[in-house]
Amino acid sequence: MSGAIDPAHLAEEWAIDDEILENMAAGGDLSHVVREINVQFVGAVANLNQFKNDAKKWGFRSALVSQEEEGWVIELQIDLDTRKETIRELTRKCLEIETEYDIDHDGWGCFACNENGEISDENPA
Repeated sequence: MSGAIDPAHLAEEWAIDDEILENMAAGGDLSHVVREINVQFVGAVANLNQFKNDAKKWGFRSALVSQEEEGWVIELQIDLDTRKETIRELTRKCLEIETEYDIDHDGWGCFACNENGEISDENPA
């Protein structure tokens, strides 16, 4: 597998990210607020474990490999804001990880936040 990221694949992922970020903003998310972002990959357990061993060098603070219905999954956490540039850089990093470890990026997710933290009934937007 080549180490280069397919520009078309990157553009597709960025388009999905942009849509998610627009929806979050419409719901009151303040993109400058740093929060925990969960990132998932799926793949062969050996490859996921190899990546788990390297997770800190990629900037992730925790990583858990588990078997789910769809197969082996690794979930990692990183603290970032949700500015467009930040998320685009995160997605680029995830696609680099895909090629380096032969695993599949399965997306990212986080809670919408404002200055008071996670947006909820107790902390409305």
